[in-house]
Amino acid sequence: MISPVLALFAGQSAVSQFNGSSLAVLGGVVAILRRKQPIGGWLFYFFCQVLVALILIAGTTNWSRFLPRSWDDPQLYFLYALTNLSRTILLAEIAVISVRLLGTRQWQWVSALKYALVTYAFLTLLKFVVDLFWFPTTVGLDALSLSFPCVWILYFDISRRVRRVFLDKNWQG
Repeated sequence: MISPVLALFAGQSAVSQFNGSSLAVLGGVVAILRRKQPIGGWLFYFFCQVLVALILIAGTTNWSRFLPRSWDDPQLYFLYALTNLSRTILLAEIAVISVRLLGTRQWQWVSALKYALVTYAFLTLLKFVVDLFWFPTTVGLDALSLSFPCVWILYFDISRRVRRVFLDKNWQG
């Protein structure tokens, strides 16, 4: 299975892909070592992925593309900014919700996280449609990046660990 964090960076440079891959592998190793902890295993890996994704996006995004003066066509600028910036902002919100979840261990934050992931999936589908018509070179990457929210929506829905830690408050495992 492809790592959802790698899917987020499939369109980045080779250096960014290597850094993302290295950090994803490191996060996986730490997640395996922490698998017996309440916040370990796949749950820890999710939190690592979100934070690594934000760091890599902040460091590798060409932020000047979000300036209107760099575009000749206002419609293309609007579509690009809408589909890319909205997902970046939502990913930051997912990170904030994750921090709140880790800090409080309240079930309401699991619900908020699932809603945020569903919204992220919707925005990714919207980006796919926009890219299909106006930016066709990134359509394959959009399909790949849809794996991130889909995998984690399923995980937070069916995971016994998530229920045990956040709903049952059984933190000992």
